[in-house]
Amino acid sequence: MQANLNDLLDLRRALNRQLAEHDHSQQQVAQEREALRAARQLAEDCAQAQQLVQGIAEAVQQRAHAQIAAVVTRCLKAVFGPQAYAFKIDFVQARGKTEAHLKLERDGLVMDDPLNEAGGGIIDVASFALRVACLLLSLPRKRRLLCLDEPMKMLSKNHAPAVGELLLTLAEELDIQIILVTHNQDLMIGKVVELT
Repeated sequence: MQANLNDLLDLRRALNRQLAEHDHSQQQVAQEREALRAARQLAEDCAQAQQLVQGIAEAVQQRAHAQIAAVVTRCLKAVFGPQAYAFKIDFVQARGKTEAHLKLERDGLVMDDPLNEAGGGIIDVASFALRVACLLLSLPRKRRLLCLDEPMKMLSKNHAPAVGELLLTLAEELDIQIILVTHNQDLMIGKVVELT
């Protein structure tokens, strides 16, 4: 009888351990379910936040594109005439980042690689215009000063007078001061200082 009582006590202890483990397992399951619910909610919140940020980023990109493209296209048309190239920026999602691809377009022809597909004078004017656009869009607003050393060295001589007019117009309209080092007589405009 003593052996049966000891066996019953051993069984009761084993049962109590199993019941305690069961209760502990149920608590862990409840905690894991709550953690899973919280993780799903966090993932949903993050996805909504990401969509919001992407929407804002797209709006900012489009606004910046419109302003930059307008400045560059205006400069190209001022120098090369109304049939000149239009400037475009394509924003492409790649490797988790947004990349900007700069392009020139004229009469339906798109130059995906302007550095290798357009003439040096066009690239000179476009790069100058990009500098102007960066200066205009910089935040906090910077002093509107451009210091340039032979900025139009690839430009043909017959377009130089148009660049001189463009520089004067931009300086007046956009309140930009331009300090320019050049040997081109057509670009020596405004106050000219000659160093010998």
